[in-house]
Formats: sequence, C-alpha cells, structure tokens
Amino acid sequence: MQKSLIAVIADRYRQQDFDALTSKDDLKPADIRRICFDLGIALIISALFQKVIFVAMVFLLRGFVSAGLDTGSTLFTVLNYTFSNISTYLPKILAFGAVYLKYRPLRRLDTQYENKSYYPLIFIPAMFAFAMWGSNITTCINYILQLLFGVGEIENVMDAIAPSSFSSGIVTLIFTAFVAPVFEEMIYRHLLLRSLKPIGDTPAIILSALIFGLAHGNFDQFAYAFLSGVIFGLMAVRYDSIIPGMVLHLINNFFVTVITYQKQLTGIGGLWDGLVNAAAALGNIIVNISYFAAPFVAVLLAFCGAARLTAVGGENKHRKLLAIFSPVFIIALVVMLMQFN
Repeated sequence: MQKSLIAVIADRYRQQDFDALTSKDDLKPADIRRICFDLGIALIISALFQKVIFVAMVFLLRGFVSAGLDTGSTLFTVLNYTFSNISTYLPKILAFGAVYLKYRPLRRLDTQYENKSYYPLIFIPAMFAFAMWGSNITTCINYILQLLFGVGEIENVMDAIAPSSFSSGIVTLIFTAFVAPVFEEMIYRHLLLRSLKPIGDTPAIILSALIFGLAHGNFDQFAYAFLSGVIFGLMAVRYDSIIPGMVLHLINNFFVTVITYQKQLTGIGGLWDGLVNAAAALGNIIVNISYFAAPFVAVLLAFCGAARLTAVGGENKHRKLLAIFSPVFIIALVVMLMQFN
C-alpha cells in the first residue's frame, strides 16, 4: 500500500536516537533536515514574537511620552534602546534556546581543534578587513543601483539613528558598543551556531553568519554583518568559546560607534574629548589598513590552517548538504529578507 503524504514527510524528518550516535558521520540526511526544519520554525516564531513585543513596547513608550516624557531626553533614549533590545533579543533567546537544548546532547560529537599561538594575529585583522569589505560591497551595490536604475541609495542606518546630544551619544555608545555584542554573540554564536554544528562546522558558520546578517533587517548592514559573522563563527568553533569573538565584537562596535558619532561624543572638553578623538583616529587607521589588508588576510586564512575545519563525513555527503535546504528553513530566510528596509 502506498504511503500517505504525511507518512512520507514524517519519514523524511524522522531523527535517530541521539544516544546511538558515536560520530557526526553517523548522522543521516533526515537528521540534518530536521535540524534545519526546527531552526526554520524557531526563526518564524521569533519573528512573530518580535513583532508582538515591538508593538507592546511602542505602546508602552508612547504612554511615557503622553505622561510628559521628553522625546529628546536621555531617559527617553535609554528606554527606547532598552525596549528595542528586549523586542530584538528576547524572542531569539527563547526560540534559539529551545533548539539549542534539544540538540545539546550532540555537543559531545564536536571536533576539538588545536590552535596555533599566532592565529589571533590573523583573526583580529581578518575581522576588521572582512567588515571593511562588507561596507565596500554595500557601496558598490549603491553605485550599481544608481547607474542602472537611478534609484535612491541604501539608507545609512548609523546616520539614521544618530544621537542628538552628548548624553544620548553616551547611551548609544553603551548599547551599541557593549550591550549588542554580548547578546549577539550569545544568540548567534552560542545558541544558534552550536545548534547547527551537527550539520558540519563550515555550513554552521556560514548559515549562522547569514542569519546574523539577515537579522539586522536592512541592506546597509547585511554584507558587513555577514562577513563579520563568518570570522566570529570561525573563532567560536576553533576556540570552543564565544569569549574571543565577543571581545573582538566589542572592539569593532566601539570603534565604529566612536568614528560615526565622534561629534556627538565630544564637546565637553578635557580628557574625555582627547580620549574620544584619539580612539576615532586609531579607528580610522585600522579601517584604512583593513581596506588594503583584506586580500592578504584572506590568503593567510586559507593557507595557514586557521580556516581548515572538519566537515561532516560518512555516507550520502551530497544528500546531507542538500538536506540543509529544508523548505521551512528557506521560507524562514525569505520571511527575514522580506522585513528588510
């Protein structure tokens, strides 16, 4: 008797018993397909939950404004960033956390890598170089759009959210340079990347970086975030820790924020202005060096062994790779892309 459609679909997504697995090579296409299916569901749920929380936070913020809170005040900026972070990070922590807990038993199959002492000397410039070229890609896309279609430029997000005063600039620096990297590394390189590692370290890094880029919700930051996410993911996998990537993420966001909002962060004189101006100058030097260093850093990563990862082996390798493209997972990525502005 021919199987029903539901039975066929169930067979395609039926996983093995985790306790029976002794190696990643033992994973079947159905296991990988199910991981990506679960991730797709988590992405869709987090997107919907984020919308609900965002609407609730908007009404709450409007309530404070109606009660007399000045929209130009520092308190308003603090509340705005706090509510924005809650609506952005909380749904992902809950959704990705559920997937992480389900696949946590497979962590015992992870490959532990031996790292050379000079690898940080490559990872650090690689992050800045890849980020710089991510920004250049956006610039090239802008130029092509203008040349071919005469359409407006992709909106610069950092300029769009520029603080209006010194105190607001400090709040922006704290949330952008310190709060965001901590939560983003925990969400995308711990909960998400670790959940994806059974499908293979390289695919896991690329997919987590792709989702990280899409999660920014705009074309201006996508390439920048995606390429940076590749480096952060590579560090998380090789060192089996998010701390190195978190530190580098903090440094990157700090310099980007200081360079972008240098005027808003200065003006009180004294030591503070001197430190901000010095940090901006150093950041600009790093950016300029990164622009020219990118090709050389990419070659170093390719040949020094730092980017050499263990792929999932065993039988049906090609079917395992194709299993990553679960329809629900693809739909979830499309949903994220449709929210771009």
